[in-house]
Amino acid sequence: MHLKRLAAPSIYKIPRKGYKFAPRPEPGRHPLEESIPLAVIVRDYLGFAATYAEAKKIVHLGKILVDGEVITEPRFGVGLMDVITVPSVGKNYRVLPRFKRGLELLEIGDDEAKVKPCQVKRKQHVKGGNIQFTLHDGRNLQFPPNSSEVSSIRTGDTFVIELPSQEVKGVIKRVEGSYCLITSGSRMGLHGRLISMDAERRYPAKRHAVIESSMGRITTILDYFMPVGEDKPWIALF
Repeated sequence: MHLKRLAAPSIYKIPRKGYKFAPRPEPGRHPLEESIPLAVIVRDYLGFAATYAEAKKIVHLGKILVDGEVITEPRFGVGLMDVITVPSVGKNYRVLPRFKRGLELLEIGDDEAKVKPCQVKRKQHVKGGNIQFTLHDGRNLQFPPNSSEVSSIRTGDTFVIELPSQEVKGVIKRVEGSYCLITSGSRMGLHGRLISMDAERRYPAKRHAVIESSMGRITTILDYFMPVGEDKPWIALF
Protein backbone atom coordinates (compact mmCIF):
# COMPACT_ATOMS: atom_id res chain seq x y z
CA MET A 1 0.00 0.00 0.00
CA HIS A 2 1.12 3.54 -0.68
CA LEU A 3 0.40 7.15 0.19
CA LYS A 4 0.37 10.04 -2.22
CA ARG A 5 3.62 11.91 -1.65
CA LEU A 6 1.91 15.27 -1.26
CA ALA A 7 -0.29 13.77 1.46
CA ALA A 8 2.51 11.94 3.28
CA PRO A 9 3.14 13.01 6.90
CA SER A 10 5.28 16.13 7.21
CA ILE A 11 7.91 14.17 9.13
CA TYR A 12 8.81 12.25 5.93
CA LYS A 13 12.15 13.40 4.57
CA ILE A 14 11.23 12.69 0.94
CA PRO A 15 10.89 14.81 -2.22
CA ARG A 16 7.27 15.91 -2.63
CA LYS A 17 7.51 16.02 -6.41
CA GLY A 18 8.53 13.36 -8.90
CA TYR A 19 6.95 10.01 -8.21
CA LYS A 20 3.27 10.15 -7.31
CA PHE A 21 3.29 7.70 -4.40
CA ALA A 22 5.31 7.08 -1.25
CA PRO A 23 5.41 3.84 0.77
CA ARG A 24 2.88 3.58 3.58
CA PRO A 25 4.10 2.21 6.93
CA GLU A 26 2.32 -0.92 8.11
CA PRO A 27 0.19 -0.63 11.27
CA GLY A 28 2.46 -1.07 14.24
CA ARG A 29 4.03 0.51 17.27
CA HIS A 30 3.78 4.16 16.24
CA PRO A 31 0.80 6.11 14.85
CA LEU A 32 0.75 6.45 11.06
CA GLU A 33 1.44 10.20 11.13
CA GLU A 34 4.43 9.64 13.44
CA SER A 35 6.13 6.72 11.71
CA ILE A 36 8.36 6.24 8.69
CA PRO A 37 8.70 2.97 6.71
CA LEU A 38 12.05 1.30 7.34
CA ALA A 39 12.80 1.10 3.61
CA VAL A 40 12.35 4.89 3.37
CA ILE A 41 14.84 5.26 6.24
CA VAL A 42 17.33 3.09 4.31
CA ARG A 43 16.88 4.97 1.03
CA ASP A 44 16.19 8.61 1.93
CA TYR A 45 17.76 9.02 5.38
CA LEU A 46 20.77 6.69 5.34
CA GLY A 47 21.37 6.81 1.58
CA PHE A 48 22.14 3.10 1.36
CA ALA A 49 19.93 2.62 -1.71
CA ALA A 50 19.02 4.60 -4.81
CA THR A 51 15.60 3.05 -5.30
CA TYR A 52 12.84 1.66 -3.13
CA ALA A 53 13.43 -1.80 -4.63
CA GLU A 54 17.06 -1.72 -3.51
CA ALA A 55 16.05 -0.54 -0.05
CA LYS A 56 13.52 -3.39 0.27
CA LYS A 57 16.21 -5.91 -0.64
CA ILE A 58 18.54 -4.57 2.06
CA VAL A 59 15.77 -4.86 4.65
CA HIS A 60 14.72 -8.33 3.46
CA LEU A 61 18.31 -9.53 3.92
CA GLY A 62 18.14 -8.61 7.62
CA LYS A 63 20.86 -5.97 7.45
CA ILE A 64 18.98 -3.41 9.60
CA LEU A 65 18.17 -3.69 13.30
CA VAL A 66 15.54 -1.64 15.13
CA ASP A 67 15.82 -1.55 18.93
CA GLY A 68 18.29 -4.43 18.76
CA GLU A 69 16.05 -6.73 16.72
CA VAL A 70 16.43 -7.71 13.06
CA ILE A 71 13.53 -6.33 11.00
CA THR A 72 12.81 -7.79 7.56
CA GLU A 73 9.56 -5.95 6.77
CA PRO A 74 10.28 -2.92 4.51
CA ARG A 75 7.10 -1.13 5.63
CA PHE A 76 7.87 -1.55 9.34
CA GLY A 77 7.06 1.81 10.95
CA VAL A 78 10.00 3.53 12.63
CA GLY A 79 9.31 6.38 15.04
CA LEU A 80 10.34 8.54 17.97
CA MET A 81 13.31 7.28 20.02
CA ASP A 82 13.74 4.08 17.98
CA VAL A 83 17.36 2.96 17.65
CA ILE A 84 18.49 1.87 14.19
CA THR A 85 21.65 -0.23 13.95
CA VAL A 86 23.53 -1.11 10.77
CA PRO A 87 26.05 -3.83 11.77
CA SER A 88 27.74 -3.89 8.34
CA VAL A 89 29.04 -0.34 8.83
CA GLY A 90 29.16 -0.40 12.64
CA LYS A 91 26.84 2.59 13.11
CA ASN A 92 23.81 3.37 15.27
CA TYR A 93 21.21 6.09 14.93
CA ARG A 94 18.36 7.36 17.09
CA VAL A 95 15.15 8.77 15.60
CA LEU A 96 14.69 12.22 17.11
CA PRO A 97 12.72 15.38 16.35
CA ARG A 98 14.70 18.31 15.01
CA PHE A 99 13.27 21.81 15.17
CA LYS A 100 11.56 22.74 11.88
CA ARG A 101 12.88 19.52 10.28
CA GLY A 102 10.58 16.76 11.54
CA LEU A 103 12.07 13.40 12.52
CA GLU A 104 15.73 12.85 11.67
CA LEU A 105 18.49 10.39 12.53
CA LEU A 106 21.19 11.29 15.05
CA GLU A 107 24.27 9.06 15.03
CA ILE A 108 25.00 7.66 18.49
CA GLY A 109 27.61 5.41 20.09
CA ASP A 110 27.30 1.73 20.96
CA ASP A 111 26.65 2.38 24.66
CA GLU A 112 23.84 4.84 24.02
CA ALA A 113 22.31 2.50 21.45
CA LYS A 114 21.60 0.07 24.30
CA VAL A 115 19.10 2.39 26.03
CA LYS A 116 15.82 3.94 24.98
CA PRO A 117 13.56 6.48 26.72
CA CYS A 118 9.90 5.44 26.47
CA GLN A 119 7.12 7.68 27.74
CA VAL A 120 4.17 6.24 29.66
CA LYS A 121 0.94 6.84 27.74
CA ARG A 122 -1.37 4.65 29.80
CA LYS A 123 -1.38 2.99 33.22
CA GLN A 124 -3.90 0.33 34.17
CA HIS A 125 -4.52 -2.76 36.29
CA VAL A 126 -4.68 -5.98 34.28
CA LYS A 127 -5.82 -9.54 34.90
CA GLY A 128 -3.75 -11.11 37.65
CA GLY A 129 -3.46 -7.87 39.61
CA ASN A 130 -0.37 -6.49 37.90
CA ILE A 131 0.02 -2.87 36.85
CA GLN A 132 0.60 -2.44 33.13
CA PHE A 133 2.25 0.57 31.52
CA THR A 134 1.68 1.21 27.81
CA LEU A 135 4.59 3.18 26.35
CA HIS A 136 4.72 5.60 23.43
CA ASP A 137 6.16 2.97 21.08
CA GLY A 138 3.36 0.50 21.78
CA ARG A 139 5.23 -1.84 24.10
CA ASN A 140 3.70 -2.91 27.42
CA LEU A 141 5.52 -3.41 30.72
CA GLN A 142 3.92 -5.17 33.69
CA PHE A 143 4.92 -4.99 37.36
CA PRO A 144 3.53 -6.36 40.64
CA PRO A 145 1.34 -3.77 42.40
CA ASN A 146 3.07 -4.08 45.78
CA SER A 147 5.88 -1.66 44.95
CA SER A 148 5.65 1.95 46.09
CA GLU A 149 8.00 2.97 43.27
CA VAL A 150 5.72 1.43 40.64
CA SER A 151 2.65 3.01 42.25
CA SER A 152 4.26 6.45 42.04
CA ILE A 153 4.84 6.27 38.28
CA ARG A 154 2.27 8.31 36.36
CA THR A 155 1.19 8.89 32.80
CA GLY A 156 3.72 11.26 31.23
CA ASP A 157 6.73 9.86 33.10
CA THR A 158 9.50 8.15 31.13
CA PHE A 159 11.02 4.70 31.50
CA VAL A 160 14.62 4.30 30.37
CA ILE A 161 14.85 0.71 29.15
CA GLU A 162 17.72 -1.48 28.03
CA LEU A 163 17.64 -2.82 24.48
CA PRO A 164 16.68 -5.40 23.49
CA SER A 165 15.97 -6.94 26.93
CA GLN A 166 13.45 -4.23 28.00
CA GLU A 167 15.00 -4.18 31.48
CA VAL A 168 14.16 -0.90 33.20
CA LYS A 169 17.33 1.11 33.90
CA GLY A 170 15.62 4.18 35.36
CA VAL A 171 12.50 6.31 35.57
CA ILE A 172 12.37 10.03 34.76
CA LYS A 173 9.47 11.81 36.44
CA ARG A 174 7.54 14.55 34.68
CA VAL A 175 8.06 17.14 37.39
CA GLU A 176 9.23 20.74 37.51
CA GLY A 177 12.98 20.86 37.01
CA SER A 178 13.20 17.79 34.78
CA TYR A 179 14.80 18.06 31.33
CA CYS A 180 12.21 17.67 28.58
CA LEU A 181 12.04 17.24 24.80
CA ILE A 182 9.11 18.64 22.82
CA THR A 183 7.88 15.82 20.57
CA SER A 184 4.77 17.33 18.92
CA GLY A 185 3.47 20.64 17.66
CA SER A 186 5.18 23.59 16.00
CA ARG A 187 8.02 23.63 18.59
CA MET A 188 8.85 19.94 18.09
CA GLY A 189 12.57 19.33 18.56
CA LEU A 190 13.23 22.06 21.11
CA HIS A 191 14.26 20.94 24.58
CA GLY A 192 15.07 22.37 27.99
CA ARG A 193 14.12 22.47 31.65
CA LEU A 194 10.48 22.20 32.72
CA ILE A 195 9.64 25.40 34.61
CA SER A 196 5.98 24.89 35.48
CA MET A 197 2.86 22.83 34.71
CA ASP A 198 -0.85 23.48 35.07
CA ALA A 199 -2.00 21.73 38.22
CA GLU A 200 -5.25 20.43 36.77
CA ARG A 201 -7.24 20.32 33.58
CA ARG A 202 -10.33 22.45 33.16
CA TYR A 203 -12.39 20.93 30.38
CA PRO A 204 -12.32 21.63 27.46
CA ALA A 205 -9.01 23.47 27.89
CA LYS A 206 -5.82 21.40 27.78
CA ARG A 207 -3.13 21.51 30.43
CA HIS A 208 -0.07 23.56 29.52
CA ALA A 209 3.52 23.74 30.65
CA VAL A 210 6.42 26.18 30.36
CA ILE A 211 9.85 24.98 29.20
CA GLU A 212 13.08 27.00 29.28
CA SER A 213 14.73 26.24 25.92
CA SER A 214 17.58 27.69 23.89
CA MET A 215 14.97 29.99 22.31
CA GLY A 216 13.68 31.24 25.63
CA ARG A 217 10.60 30.23 27.58
CA ILE A 218 8.04 28.26 25.59
CA THR A 219 4.46 27.45 26.51
CA THR A 220 3.32 24.12 25.15
CA ILE A 221 0.60 21.53 25.73
CA LEU A 222 1.40 19.04 28.48
CA ASP A 223 0.99 16.07 26.13
CA TYR A 224 3.46 17.56 23.63
CA PHE A 225 6.69 16.74 25.46
CA MET A 226 8.45 13.95 27.30
CA PRO A 227 11.02 14.07 30.12
CA VAL A 228 14.42 12.78 29.00
CA GLY A 229 16.56 13.56 32.04
CA GLU A 230 16.77 15.05 35.50
CA ASP A 231 19.56 17.66 35.53
CA LYS A 232 20.59 16.82 31.97
CA PRO A 233 19.30 14.50 29.23
CA TRP A 234 20.12 10.79 29.41
CA ILE A 235 20.63 10.77 25.64
CA ALA A 236 22.18 12.97 22.97
CA LEU A 237 19.76 15.41 21.30
CA PHE A 238 19.89 17.72 18.29
